[in-house]
Order: sequence, then structure tokens, then C-alpha cells
Amino acid sequence: MDPLMAVLCLLPLYPASHCPNPGIAVGAVRTGSRFGLGDKVSYRCSSNLVLTGSVERECQDEGVWSGMEPICRQPYSYDFPEDVAPALGTSLSHLLGTTNPTQKKKQNVGRKIQIQRSGHLNLYVLLDASQSVEEEDFEIFKKSASHLVDRIFSFEIKVSVAIITFASKPKVIMSVLDSKSKDVTEVAHSLENAHYKDHENGTGTNIYEALNSVYIMMNNQMRRLSMNTAAWQEIRHAIILLTDGKSNMGGSPKVAVDNIKEVLNINQKRKDYLDIYAIGVGNLDVDWRELNELGSKKDGERHAFILKDVEALSQVFEHMLDVSQLMDTICGVGNMSANASAQERTPWHVTIKPKSQETCRGALISDQWVLTAAHCLRNAEAHPLWRVSVGDPNSQWGKEFQVEKAVISSGFNVFAKKNQGIPEFYGDDIALLKLAQKVKMSTHARPICLPCTVGANLALRRLPGSTCRDHESELLNKRSIPAHFVALNGNKLNVNLKTGSEWTNCVKAVSQDKTTFPNLTDVREVVTDQFLCSGMQGDDNPCKGESGGAVFLERRFRFFQVGLVSWGLYNPCGSSDKNSRKIAPRGRVPPPRDFHINLFHMQPWLRQHLEGVLNFLPL
Repeated sequence: MDPLMAVLCLLPLYPASHCPNPGIAVGAVRTGSRFGLGDKVSYRCSSNLVLTGSVERECQDEGVWSGMEPICRQPYSYDFPEDVAPALGTSLSHLLGTTNPTQKKKQNVGRKIQIQRSGHLNLYVLLDASQSVEEEDFEIFKKSASHLVDRIFSFEIKVSVAIITFASKPKVIMSVLDSKSKDVTEVAHSLENAHYKDHENGTGTNIYEALNSVYIMMNNQMRRLSMNTAAWQEIRHAIILLTDGKSNMGGSPKVAVDNIKEVLNINQKRKDYLDIYAIGVGNLDVDWRELNELGSKKDGERHAFILKDVEALSQVFEHMLDVSQLMDTICGVGNMSANASAQERTPWHVTIKPKSQETCRGALISDQWVLTAAHCLRNAEAHPLWRVSVGDPNSQWGKEFQVEKAVISSGFNVFAKKNQGIPEFYGDDIALLKLAQKVKMSTHARPICLPCTVGANLALRRLPGSTCRDHESELLNKRSIPAHFVALNGNKLNVNLKTGSEWTNCVKAVSQDKTTFPNLTDVREVVTDQFLCSGMQGDDNPCKGESGGAVFLERRFRFFQVGLVSWGLYNPCGSSDKNSRKIAPRGRVPPPRDFHINLFHMQPWLRQHLEGVLNFLPL
């Protein structure tokens, strides 16, 4: 055969598409019908609709289209947090993969602001105080920024925060070059002292100058650290622009963005080092085209949003923060977004299987130790047969670990007071399990903070000289303290822990249980001061299989275990259905009550067995 003919035989009759058909959104018009490598398509919206995403996309080497899928929308419509989340969250990337054919070959389509303790993050918060933004909306911006800053500092990462307000001219309230920018208290104070009236003489909106002040700040930092040093090159930069987008002076903000990209050397390999989010919040008359233009354009991502209120913004912020990069055992970090999975919200929560069936719950307190109830583990010698299921982002059911060692409190004896007419007694109902392997930290598996430890002290942002008593005063500081436990189906349920005189009222119900305790004269024989009490009006009641799980509180965006579920007077889960819980009938005797081992009262035992695992504070 002629060699030329041989070559021609190998060529397809029609040019093969390197990228899949990018589709056309409702209300959009597409120009371009070739989908080979390097081919481009462009979009515009018909009628009065405005375009979200990329105006132009290019077919890339990996067989995916560059930029973000364009969508046509009403000019003054809000984004709902649940719609925004998939555009941001790597945890929901599979959802985007099925709805957006251009993204199927990419594993993680929604990159976030990376939270990692080894690196450094510069966060630049720009607040629009121009005349087109009302003072009321500026206060919403401040509140939103304060919420974001507080949340980012809660991760104990190396972060510097810049705060810039702007109208006709920018005002730098805090610079990343200032040592105070690393201190959450100083940053919060600076935000508090940012005033709308600082710009009352400048009525315009100069977004170019606002972004240019960020560029100048970056340039000065680069010179201070030297351009080629790791100290400069490893800093990640995130710009949060809270605005209505109505730039009307100073020229195109894109020039400032280009300068920022140049000073940060942003290229294909370094695109993770800069994110610009343009967000409108509140009852703003937003220029959506401008907002969309200002946000970063990245493959499969969104960086521009219009949100109804601070609550919606806080949910979006939660998805903007990627905690999967936190590979060390920072405690008490949970995803607080309504869109997170149950396990992401409570990543310390584990299931214990002493036999083949799930019988109890527990909490990770380090990368290898689980805290649970002693009554769950009747036969300690059988621990090599036990399994503990820990959250795993790659498995709906988690990952199972073998148990290397079980430590059950020697003081626990359920029949200790049988001779006194008390058939079951749950004093010292506490145990530890050492897993055969260390747990790899992820968004689905992370320890909870135990009070009276150095880790909890950092999370509470207390001074290094704090004591265990200080933690108790801060965490159990009321007679009724809102707290949570995790249900069989993974949902977070609510209780109110009683202390002081409220505790005395709560435990009285035990004396009405004549079936279990027919001859009881002193309630304290059954409910010692080792127990916290809950289950009064409005509380959820733990089920039988939820024993050993953490009873925990939230403080400063972190979670602290103050107790563990031990026993109760009412079981709301009579059936095998994990989603079926029955509320106790009104007037029931005895009324429902639940009792939880108070970890502040178990400190000597915890310190004895966790020495070298956790660093404890003085009592």
C-alpha cells in the first residue's frame, strides 16, 4: 500500500472532539461549534438576563473546558447557600461531575481557601463604603467579615488579615505587614473601628484603587521577604471583596487584578495561590456583570455571589474553607455548614462494635484513642475481636479499625450496689480504646477537644497559664448549658445540661422510678456528682445504642466534649429504625432524664491513662 494511503487510512473521517460538548444554558447563546484541543467557545445571554461564569472557554489538554460553566440569570436574584455550596465544595464535586459534563474528568472541581498549619495565608478583606452602599449594608459587610475572620483564626493557622474600606479612595485599617494582623483580637478591634462615615466626603466607588492598595501591600511584603524566598512564594492569598460592584471611577479593576497576579507569579502551576471572591450581601442593588468580572475565573469554580443575609454568607464561608489540608490532630474542628454531611459536622464521632452488631458510640480524642462508656465493653479480654468504625471521606460507612487495647475504669461495677436495692449503678462509666492503627486526619475524622488540655486551651484562646478549673468555669458557666450529642442516624441532637440547683431539680425524677428503684431513699446513691443531668422539657433523649457518645458544646467555632452518654430513664428508640424516635408521653412517670459522665470529675483517671497522649493543664 502507498505510505500516504496508509496514513490517510488512520485518519478519522471526521475530526474527533477532544472535549465533550459544553452545552448551552437556558437563555444563553453560544458561538463556536468545534471542540478540539485549543478551540474556543463564547457565550452571551439573551434578553435582560446576565451571565454568571466565563464568557469564553477553551478546550484544554486534559479534555476539559477552561473556566466556569456560564449560566444566565435574572439581574437581581439571590444565590441560595445550598446552590453556592456545590460550586465551592470539594465534598460535593461528584454532584457537579454528574450535572456538568465538562467536569467529569476532574476529581475536585471546587477548590477552596486552603487551611493548612504548615503554610501561611494572607486574607485581604475589602469593604465597600461608597454612597451606593447604604450604611446598614456596610454594617452587614462588617458583621460578615468579622464572622469570617473569627472562623479562620479558629483553625490555629498562620494567617495575616488586611482590612481595607473604600469609596472614592481606599483606607487601610489593617495591613498584613503589621504584626497585629496575626492577632484575632487586634483584627476584630480594627474591624469594629471601621466606620462608614470615614468615607462621607468621597461619594464614588473606586474598586481599582481598593485592589491596588492590596497590590502595593503585596509588593512591599515581597520586597521585605525577597521575591525568590520560600517565605514569600509559599504564602497563599485570598481577597474577599464585599461590594455592590458599582465601580464608577479609577478605571478598570482588572488592571489591578493583573498587577496582583504578576506580583504573585500566578500561572497554571500557581493558580492555587490566589483567590478573589466578589460578594454582594443584603438588600443591595448589585451590578452583577461587574461582580462576575471581579471574581476569579477558575476551572469549574465560582467566585462571585449575591447573598441575602449574613447567615447565607456564613454558610458560603464555611464551604470556602478547606480543612482537608489540616493533617495534624487539631481538635474540635467540624464543618458547620448546613450542606455538610453528618460525619463532616461531627468528625470525632465513631461507632463501636464489640460484637458483630453496633452497640455503642464513642469519640476520637486523638489520632489513636477513643473515649466511650465502660458499660459498652463488658468483656475487656475480647477486645481483639472488636471493631471501631471511623469516618472516611471515601466510604459512606467509614473505615473499620481493630482495637489494640481496652482500658476500662476499675471503679466501674454495674452491680456494685445490688445489696442496697439498686439493681444497676453507673458510677465510673468510662473507658478508653486504643486503635491498632493511627487514624489519618481528614474532613471526616478528627478528634474532639477534651477540656483541661493544651489543645482545648488553644481552641478556647485562653492564656497559657490557664487551669482545668478555668475551663470548667468557661464551659459549664450556667445552670442550664445548651449541648449536643449524636443520634444513631448521625444527626446532631440537643440537650440542656443542668448544674447547681437546676441539677438538683433534674435528678429528683430518679426517685419517681419505683420500678427500677423501689426502695430508694437518697437519689445521690444512684446519681453521684460524676453525672451531668439532662432530659427536661425540650431536650432530646439519647437512645440505648447512643451510649458512650460525646456530649459536647460549641465555643469560638470549636467543639469541646464535657461529658459522655451513660444511662437514662427513657429510651425513645424502641424500634430498629435509626430515624424513628418517640417523644415521651406528657405526664409520664418517671419523667425522662438522662445522665452523662462529667469529664471534669474524671480528670485523675483521664490523666493516668492518657499521659503522653494529651498534654494536660494543671487542675
